[in-house]
Amino acid sequence: MEVNRKYFPAVMQDNEDIYFASLMGIIESVDELSSLEVTRTPQAYLFRLVPSLPKYTNMLIQELTKFHNLISVRLDFGKSIKSSATITFQIPINTSI
Repeated sequence: MEVNRKYFPAVMQDNEDIYFASLMGIIESVDELSSLEVTRTPQAYLFRLVPSLPKYTNMLIQELTKFHNLISVRLDFGKSIKSSATITFQIPINTSI
């Protein structure tokens, strides 16, 4: 799986490392030839996941939903998944402590 990260700090927090390792494991269990691009903005993490074949799209969405429900993280999926064959989603960054 190819992963491209944009605008990430040189040193990431441990919980971010664990999350991204778990996320990559989930994605690779369904489609090991997919491609993932993650962009960090001040408000959210933006994800762009491109499956190697369109037949993996529904399975990836199901596994992503299960994983994020398990860790109680809300996902905002993009609207053009079927037309673009790309899964886009974002996770808001909670900046209030």
